[in-house]
Amino acid sequence: MTRKQIAFIIAVNAVVSTAITLLLVLVLLPALGAPVQERTTAAATVTSGAVAESETRPADQPQLSPTPVIHIVQAGDTISGLALRYDVPAEDIIAANQIANPNFLQLGTELTIPVGGLAEATATLTPVPTPTETPIPFEPPPALTATAAAEAVASSTPEPVESPSSGELLVEIGEVLGAGEVALERVIIANMGERLADMQGWTLSDAGGNVYTFANFRLWKGGSAIVHTRIGEDGNPPANFYWGKLEALWEPGEVATLTDDEGRVVDTYTVP
Repeated sequence: MTRKQIAFIIAVNAVVSTAITLLLVLVLLPALGAPVQERTTAAATVTSGAVAESETRPADQPQLSPTPVIHIVQAGDTISGLALRYDVPAEDIIAANQIANPNFLQLGTELTIPVGGLAEATATLTPVPTPTETPIPFEPPPALTATAAAEAVASSTPEPVESPSSGELLVEIGEVLGAGEVALERVIIANMGERLADMQGWTLSDAGGNVYTFANFRLWKGGSAIVHTRIGEDGNPPANFYWGKLEALWEPGEVATLTDDEGRVVDTYTVP
């Protein structure tokens, strides 16, 4: 083989090698690498989207619910005192326990103190009754007598909105009912003034030296209380008190005297 033939073969081999290299670089490698690149880009997009969503999504924050406290009524406890002690509005304590008369608290009673506020009531739909053509018979209630009206005032003492500490203090003996009959005798006492009357230590007395002393009792503006001569349990029903006597105390012409805790006469009443 001559030198020219050898040089030709080497040149052909070089050209073929160059062509194969260009084919791999320009055609085969891009065709194989494109799916990998697309999959990598797609995965990166999904990952970045998930990170962005986790960064922008607000964290769930638990909603705080009111935490009520159970308080056992002790001697000397009052609604206003408990309100100051637990930093809770007196109206919330009254509403949470459905207290009909906040002037009197029974010893040993469990009170729910709504620390944090009252729980929000869930609204319920009340069905509208279907009107009927048949008229419903109705009889007007009978007129109240003076005795029934006085007792109604004592049993329906309005719920206080606030405890005013200023204004006129005017507590009166409104009436002595059932004089001469121990089972019926009772004295009606009413707060006709502009502020709360703290009657702890006040006394109600007759001409014969019989004295009833009020313990822990506050009489709200517009409220009334009844002091019975007979035996009974104070505060049952609320704002009702009992002298614990077996015989009648009052007779016509006798004077009932109401005195405050410092011995000053607040009001007098002559039994008719």
